[in-house]
Parts: sequence; C-alpha cells; structure tokens
Amino acid sequence: MKRTLLVLVTLAAGWLGLVVHPQPLFAYSARGGNIVLHARRPFPPATQPLLQDVLRRVSASPLYDSRRVHDVFLCDTPGLYAFLTLGAYKSGGLTQTMLNGHSFIRPYDIDRGTVFDRNGQVKTGGRSLAYYIAHEVTHALTADRIGRWRYRHLAPFQTEGYADRVAFARPLDLPAEREALIRGAPEMNPRQSGLYRRYELLVADLLDRRGLSVDQLLARPLDQAVIEAQVRAGL
Repeated sequence: MKRTLLVLVTLAAGWLGLVVHPQPLFAYSARGGNIVLHARRPFPPATQPLLQDVLRRVSASPLYDSRRVHDVFLCDTPGLYAFLTLGAYKSGGLTQTMLNGHSFIRPYDIDRGTVFDRNGQVKTGGRSLAYYIAHEVTHALTADRIGRWRYRHLAPFQTEGYADRVAFARPLDLPAEREALIRGAPEMNPRQSGLYRRYELLVADLLDRRGLSVDQLLARPLDQAVIEAQVRAGL
C-alpha cells in the first residue's frame, strides 16, 4: 500500500511539474509582444501575423498589461492536450487561472488559422486560432486583475462572456442578439451549441448599454438569471 501510494504521489508530482513548467515538452517558441507561443514543431511564416492579430485583440482590453508575459502552449495531439488539461475534452483551450496563468490550445493549424475539436473537426462559430488564444489570454488577464480566488467565484457568464468579447473583438448588434435570446435560438444555448453568444450578449449589455466599466463587471459575482431577465425586458 505504501509503495503504491508513493508511486501515485510521484506520478502526480511529475504531472504537476509538467503542467506548471511545460516548456521541456515544447521544442519551439515564437514571440510577438508579450505573447509567447510554444509548439512541438517549427513555426510557419504565418505565425507573426497570428501573434499580431492576438495582440490587437487583447491589447484593446483595459485589463491588458504589456509587461506581463503570456505563455501559450499549442498541443499538436488530442492526447497531449488531454494530459496537460486533465481531460478538458470539450474545450478548445484552457488556462491555469489558479496556477501561473499558462494557456493550452487544442490541435491547431497556424496556416489555416484553425483549431480542431476532439473529433478532428474544425471548430466553427467564427472561433479561429487567434480567437482561442485571445480568449485564453483574457482569462489570465482577468485573474491577474482581480485575483485568482475572486476570479473562481465569478459567474461563468462574466468570465466566458468577457473573454469572448475580447477574443472576437467585434461590436454586437444588441437588438438582434436580444431577439435571438428571446426566441431561443440554438446559438444562444451554450450547452447545445458550445458557443458563448448568450454570455457575450449579457456582458455587452452591461458594458455598452448600461455603461458599466470592465472593473465593475468583474467586481463581484452577478446573478445571471437577474441580468438575463433585465436584458429580455430591455431594462
């Protein structure tokens, strides 16, 4: 029993060490500003335009800090991604908000700007590789700004909705999105569609229509049901 426990503890420690410091698994790196990509295969020429696109998106956020380096690890196989994220099989990316803020991205194609799901299909809904990197970096920015403990207690619509707002870098047509919410459009159901359109709408309504600052949006947990009822009623 003691030997088995020792083996398990050793394996767990080894895994944690690789998650905290994955660099030994990734032979190549490319940097644009304060974003550093890590990969297990050489980077193509399209890498720098990708990095500049990511920087354009995240630097528009008031949470952005150019002094803070963000390490993003591009996993070239589903197995590697599952190993480093403890099997986060549904997500396109994951950020260690409770540790050092490293981000991990699913299998990808830099030349095509795409990310692949667990079945090897291209992620849809406008979610490009630049989107996924920016989305995950925004999670790290948010945790840095408000603290990791407070971050973990925010409602999912706050963290995911704001990350999508930054990552998509697009204005929302609030009346059209509100109408889609009211009629129950499939893309407004995160579980059904895998998209965060519902959350992005709630965040955009708070920031753009009601005039909250980003810091106010993230200051405390908000009740999604209350916010959503207000959006539906146009209050």
